[in-house]
Amino acid sequence: MICSKDAEFYLLLSHILEVDGFASTLAGSIDEVLELAADMPVRAVVLDCRPDNQLGAKSAGLKQDARTGALPCVALVSPGAEAQHIQLLRSGIDECFVRPFAPAKLLEYLRARLAVGQASEQGSRRGRSLAYSDIEMQLDTHRVRCAGKEISLGPIEFKLLRHMLENPEKVLSRDELIAVAWTNSASVSTRVVDVHISQLRKLLRRSSRSVAIRTVRLAGYALEDQSA
Repeated sequence: MICSKDAEFYLLLSHILEVDGFASTLAGSIDEVLELAADMPVRAVVLDCRPDNQLGAKSAGLKQDARTGALPCVALVSPGAEAQHIQLLRSGIDECFVRPFAPAKLLEYLRARLAVGQASEQGSRRGRSLAYSDIEMQLDTHRVRCAGKEISLGPIEFKLLRHMLENPEKVLSRDELIAVAWTNSASVSTRVVDVHISQLRKLLRRSSRSVAIRTVRLAGYALEDQSA
């Protein structure tokens, strides 16, 4: 679902997506996105954020509505609309790309997120699961397999890996990881995060044939398939 009032932009972006195998439809507003999502299957939402449309201010409705709350939501922020960036982050939008940007980045992000989502949907029939490359996580049983071999994770490492599997290839800040893995996050330092990530990295290195945790200096960590 592409939310935009610019027909030419929609036609260009929909063509780029179609070449890569994605079907798309146009919505002129956040309200129309919600209405269409009630009548048709939607896998992701792309917002065309411009200075004159204030989609950032209205984007919170997407994450608060049951029809779209679990969908990957991507904002394409045009020059002059940078002020919407904070609004988008506060709304829980999953990813922001500031234009101009390489379309390949958007395609890679959608492929990664939707591949994980598809694996989760398939796994829900036999127990909720997440999968990325040769890693599979069973959420109901707290079991993790790498390249077919089961590995044992502590509760913190399990939460960290789960968040990474839900956001593959995305750089996750230490503060974000603290928020998802520790109940009393106020007493946790970034150094503690580094220690647990180091332990998780060692476990994956021993078992996975392709997946590794990449350190991004001054930014955080990202789960990546290095064989791709």
